[in-house]
Amino acid sequence: CVTIQPKSPSKNTNIGSVSVTWRRNDSVQTFTTTSWPLPIVSVNSLPVFLTNTLPSFGTLFDPISIRLCVVNISNYVQEIDIVAEPGDLFMFAGHKHLRCKILPNDKVYLQYQLVPLKSGLLSMPQPVIKLLRHPDIETSVLTNKLTKSIYVKPKVFVAK
Repeated sequence: CVTIQPKSPSKNTNIGSVSVTWRRNDSVQTFTTTSWPLPIVSVNSLPVFLTNTLPSFGTLFDPISIRLCVVNISNYVQEIDIVAEPGDLFMFAGHKHLRCKILPNDKVYLQYQLVPLKSGLLSMPQPVIKLLRHPDIETSVLTNKLTKSIYVKPKVFVAK
């Protein structure tokens, strides 16, 4: 993943070209340089940033604490709507829905508990986020950097 910061606020940004210098293995010739332009990409500046905090692994039937942080990186108040969808692999405890306003350069946290019902590498439930003041922004980009899976160990029972 590459982060691009445009110098001027525009929708389409030219990201340059790629140049490769090469020669054949059996050749004693000089190197050849091949260049081609990269496509023009559409750059959207997002008003919020999203992170989540969770342990590196879980244990079957033991609660896992998840903390979702939404940071307003714009100069305006942002109104958000977050819905946490637990799925079939986890039992859910906590607020499933959060609707709030975030001041500029401020943070809002959503904390909940997930109890894994199966062991192995499980897909984490992904929150659904809507920016109410910017309905045209594709918010799936916000959740791309969130943790997608967690390993759940089986619980060891000791017989007495």
